[in-house]
Amino acid sequence: MTTIEPEHAVIGRRIRASALALVTLLASGCATLDPHDIIGRSIPPVVLAAGGTGETAKRVEREATLDLVWRTIADRYYRADLNGVDWARVRERWAPLVLAAPTERDYWERLDRMTAELADAHTRVESPEAVELRRSERSRGLGLNLRELGGALTVLSVHGESDAWWAGVRPGMVLVTIDGADALARWRQWAREARPTSSPQAALRLPLRALTRLAEASPAGVALAFQRHDGSLLETSLKPSIYPARATAYARRLPTGMAYVRFTAFRESLREPVLELIRAHGDAPGLVLDLRGNGGGSAAMADAIASAFFSKRTVIARTQTRSGRPVSLLGVPLIRGERVAEGRADAYAGPVAVLVDSATASAAEALAAALQANGRARVFGETSCGCLLAFLGHMKLPGGGELAYSEVGYIDVRGERIEGRGILPDEPVQPTRTDLRDGRDRVLEAAVSWLGSAVRSAPRP
Repeated sequence: MTTIEPEHAVIGRRIRASALALVTLLASGCATLDPHDIIGRSIPPVVLAAGGTGETAKRVEREATLDLVWRTIADRYYRADLNGVDWARVRERWAPLVLAAPTERDYWERLDRMTAELADAHTRVESPEAVELRRSERSRGLGLNLRELGGALTVLSVHGESDAWWAGVRPGMVLVTIDGADALARWRQWAREARPTSSPQAALRLPLRALTRLAEASPAGVALAFQRHDGSLLETSLKPSIYPARATAYARRLPTGMAYVRFTAFRESLREPVLELIRAHGDAPGLVLDLRGNGGGSAAMADAIASAFFSKRTVIARTQTRSGRPVSLLGVPLIRGERVAEGRADAYAGPVAVLVDSATASAAEALAAALQANGRARVFGETSCGCLLAFLGHMKLPGGGELAYSEVGYIDVRGERIEGRGILPDEPVQPTRTDLRDGRDRVLEAAVSWLGSAVRSAPRP
């Protein structure tokens, strides 16, 4: 999952305006100038085990990393009560397991499971491999998205470059066996064993990680049997591959005349392209903003996109920090108590329909909530992820992994928290296997139908 953190490019522009103070900060480690450790967290820590053997050095590094992760969350998590979790007891339970991990992979996974006790999708430990994939905008998996629908483990989507696609797997098919065992039973077992997370919607994707790990464990991959729409079986073996995960933006004018805008992440590199797509369709009678599958990213970009739909300055959310004060660096506020859409003279004025699903998360939820709570848009689809917290950048850990921990909570203008609940659509629309098989998009259909009605019923100038 992506984050709702402010992008380092945005922060960097503000830092450059106070270069002298930055030098002083780096030299002194002054907590007054950098109370949230935005600079310090990006400096790789050094752990020394003088005179120790390889195993001794490894244990010293693991102990130091465990302590750093535990203390950072204890001191800096956005809620002082740590969601009601007995954090000291968590350490007692997990420390022996983390330190005794037989492999590096087990070690990083156990550190992550310790942070998962907070049931917060944003707070996590990433292994060195996961860090490298994120930085290079790639992902590793089977190219499948699966979910239980109507009592069957159903294919929601298939990556067009994956072996699964070229083997003939298509949306709407049902996965019936995994290595010869009942697929749905295994999927449900993995769901019970998965790390705690923010919401039931966020948990829907976790069993897929277990399926990917199973495929990695065998040189031949994992044997899967799918039931086609005509009842016949498709059997194949799949191994994980690495796929590009670069953020994209797209827009077009629909046959109805409505505009359709979709982008896959809140990356600062997409801020101006997305704004230009919205501006380019400013004459459309209605606009669809498709945020399905958008895992979030830059909070600053979410505010900027929201501004494209308001003609005047509008409060769109309120934030919650541990201290109750704004997040600042070198005395410059980065995140204030109120999130504001500044508004634009050329703001889009027509009706807006926002599409969301269970994978709509973080900054995408912030944007959808801002438009919905202010009565600027109607939301269609499924309840969103319920993963709306923020962090200010990854903390480097000994050994190459990184820690993310939630530092800012969000509350919409109605006083409601999205974290743990999700955005409730104004018009719920659930996917069905028949729709997936036929390539039918009922969510988009419902949104376009409403836009048509809204346009027809709008007062004439």
